[in-house]
Amino acid sequence: MAHEIEIFANGSAGFAAAGKPGWHGLGYTAPGPMTAEDLLSNAQLAGWNVRKVPVGQVTDPVTGQPVTTDEDFLVVRTNPVTGQPERLGRVGKEYEVLQNEEVTAFLQTLVDESGAVFDTGGSLNNGRRIFVTMRLPEPLMVGGFDQVDLYLAAFSRHDGWGSFVTVATPVRVVCANTERAALANHASKFTVRHTGRMAGRIAEARDALKLTWRHGEAFAAEAEKLLATPMNFSEFRQFTNVLYPIPAGAKDLARKNRELTLRQLEHLFAHAPTQEPIRNTRWAAYNAVTERLDHRSPVFGSRDVAAVRAERALLDDHEHAKIKTRAFRLLATA
Repeated sequence: MAHEIEIFANGSAGFAAAGKPGWHGLGYTAPGPMTAEDLLSNAQLAGWNVRKVPVGQVTDPVTGQPVTTDEDFLVVRTNPVTGQPERLGRVGKEYEVLQNEEVTAFLQTLVDESGAVFDTGGSLNNGRRIFVTMRLPEPLMVGGFDQVDLYLAAFSRHDGWGSFVTVATPVRVVCANTERAALANHASKFTVRHTGRMAGRIAEARDALKLTWRHGEAFAAEAEKLLATPMNFSEFRQFTNVLYPIPAGAKDLARKNRELTLRQLEHLFAHAPTQEPIRNTRWAAYNAVTERLDHRSPVFGSRDVAAVRAERALLDDHEHAKIKTRAFRLLATA
């Protein structure tokens, strides 16, 4: 997957980050936390004036007669660089436009109430999707030394294909990997449909924010248990054999690739410097799995290595995310 960050006609990118640049190296990096207004301006999300424009009449290709379509509308924005109108999608009459400013204003209330700060924001797929992330104020600590930050990632679409969604995500700062295992049931997710309004949803959002902390604390508690539970090399091998079973009817190449995966995991568990403080524990076993998936698994073809690995680390529906969730559950319940 390419980064999908919007690149405007003048070569600038629709992305901004606080403190640390994005993996793609695009956009603006602020020296510190941003306000909602800062984020909108720096990520070029301000002043889009997203609106619905009636489609009006279309011509029937069979009869050549005009057909009035009062049920259909185009979603249009003003390009922040060129100032020209641009089509983002096609929607029905019940669809309610949500401005980028409304999204950040909604989130700003959560920031004011919780102490969270805006961290990143950007435009994807030529403005059809936008995202904003907030970093919550206090990190969780596993074993007193392994830091896990919590983020709220908010997504809104202007193409008519989705709702405004906020999902809670714990992230290990040391390697910026998104860890989803504790949130696999999406209990901290809340959604606002584009057929309604944002008003009245603050209480729900605050509940979701509290739920984020409960699940973050649950993640830390489970991680502490994994850290306190020894695991020897033989037990680790049993775990990886369950995590990566031999597929039915697997051919020689598939068997060889599986064997290579298991050897890589064993090396990470037994010898990787990143495992030193947590060696021979179930937490080390989980981290061996995530380190291999995010940094060691091969990238085939001509696609950019960094882009592919970022996709694997960040997308909830990617196969690697499912493996991480399965690994965490196996280790937590065994």
